[in-house]
Amino acid sequence: MNSEKIDSKTAVASNVVAISRCAPQVSAETVSLLEQLLDEARTGTVTGLAIAILRSKGSYDLRLRGNATEIGNQMTVAGMLAALQKMVLELTG
Repeated sequence: MNSEKIDSKTAVASNVVAISRCAPQVSAETVSLLEQLLDEARTGTVTGLAIAILRSKGSYDLRLRGNATEIGNQMTVAGMLAALQKMVLELTG
């Protein structure tokens, strides 16, 4: 094995192509909905959230925030999530 060190400034052959990752797709529809919800939260119309977040690599998060975390709203939040489940099951591909 050759023990010579390679200088970090050594030129790369012209037939080598650098491959870079593609930028993740941005969902304009998602951004628009988030902006609308933010506006509604700032005016006090939206007081809580029960959200499922799908990430670009397939992972997900579930979060409850604001009034959705209050004991008196448990059945409302459970109903919202059941309605969401129904919506997802009715999606046609």
